[in-house]
Amino acid sequence: MTLPTPGEKGSTAMSRSLRTTLLSITLIAGLAACGSVKDDDSGSSTDAAKAEGSSSAAFPVTIKHKFGNTKISSAPKRVLVIGNGGTDDIDALYALGVTPIAVSKDTFASDGVYPWLKGKLDTKKTKLLDTVNGVDFEEVAALQPDLILATSDFTLDKDYKKLSAVAPTIGYETAWGQQTWQQHVEVVGKAVGKETQAEQVVKDTEAAVAKVKAAHPGLDGKTYSLSIGNTPAKIYTIASEEDFAAKLMSELGLGLTPSIKNIKTVSGSPTGELSFEQLDKLDADLVVIAFTTKDLQKAFESSTLVKNMSALKKDNYFVTDVETISQLRSPSALGIPWALNNLEPGFAKLDK
Repeated sequence: MTLPTPGEKGSTAMSRSLRTTLLSITLIAGLAACGSVKDDDSGSSTDAAKAEGSSSAAFPVTIKHKFGNTKISSAPKRVLVIGNGGTDDIDALYALGVTPIAVSKDTFASDGVYPWLKGKLDTKKTKLLDTVNGVDFEEVAALQPDLILATSDFTLDKDYKKLSAVAPTIGYETAWGQQTWQQHVEVVGKAVGKETQAEQVVKDTEAAVAKVKAAHPGLDGKTYSLSIGNTPAKIYTIASEEDFAAKLMSELGLGLTPSIKNIKTVSGSPTGELSFEQLDKLDADLVVIAFTTKDLQKAFESSTLVKNMSALKKDNYFVTDVETISQLRSPSALGIPWALNNLEPGFAKLDK
């Protein structure tokens, strides 16, 4: 299976692909003219979609993005999220106390709800949209949104015109995947009239990362590798410190193991590709990996090169799940603490 080319959030192309191509996992995602779009303020308020606490003084507001300038005249009441490539917009809304009327669903979860949003996303109030094979524009229009957030949608180049014909639509700033999770929160906060609250969300999430670092002093100065096995005889791994996951890990004091920094990458992305003859390059103070099947895990662990890794001999080998890797590569405000919590047992290995 192949990886998408990441020109966008170069560091997250692998994880974005996770949510849109199902088991083609990576460790690695014309009705109106582009430009200004006309606001549609006809949507009525419902219990399922309140822009709670939005400041009316914040409007009108204009948000500039790749596809033009989107003007929002008043606090949106029916916010819909199209996210073929991440949950930044969804997370930001829930963190800000705004309930969207509909969001793209998690294709890996049986109930369609991203695991870090369990208990927050109520499917009785928020419709789950199946957008993995394309957006159903009639379905979107029928929901009568007054704002569409699509800053994480990597299919937006072809979808924007039709979406913006339904309601004011906000896209990514310059290219898909280049915005940080903090920038996503800031944009959503501005769009729903909660810029001050958005600043606090960013501070809270950054504090959660700092708390993990403080709890695990053994991480400081140590090396790691972060990979996924989703196809026979091949492993995909982070191969650049520019990857968003690598940047997040660096905040904990961890650095990529040097042996993978110059390996073959996929389509110029920060995703490294290793054959089973190169598995020893993954060795580090902490080896973290996820597999899509038990058979792939068994094949990996049966390799003599793997068995001889110092990480395995020291029991510094940690198997996590695909969603955790995905969240690390495409971090979002509410997902970051969830993912880091999942890695706690691995981090604890370096505190010995």
